[in-house]
Amino acid sequence: MARILIAPTKSKSVKDKVSELLKKEGHSLYDSNITSIDWASIDPEHHKWSPKEAMSSLLGTDAVKSAYAELERDMRSADACLLFFPASQDAAVIAGWFAANQKDVVGLVSGDGELPLLAFMTSALCLSTSEVVEAFQGR
Repeated sequence: MARILIAPTKSKSVKDKVSELLKKEGHSLYDSNITSIDWASIDPEHHKWSPKEAMSSLLGTDAVKSAYAELERDMRSADACLLFFPASQDAAVIAGWFAANQKDVVGLVSGDGELPLLAFMTSALCLSTSEVVEAFQGR
């Protein structure tokens, strides 16, 4: 069975449904949504940061360093990545890392169906949760 990293997504209900189905199939899941940083807890005014302030906060906060270390460990341990479209910037970077490391990226399309060029890096592009389960069969 595959070890799958769930890329960050705001589609919690879809993520929960597909996660449950993949677990029933015996796959191990790493949920990157769990290691996400709540920037508002670090600074409620984070959305006003300059690029320099953002870098300083990103590089100087132990919680951020710890979250990144955990995410990197999970990425290295995983065989594949599940990417939800539309994808966030973080999710796109994670998927790019998987593709560059010759690991599978399975995409699940929802929303308005508009896809970026990023979609072409996926090893499977799915329209339903059942297609995602099928894409991971035999892995």
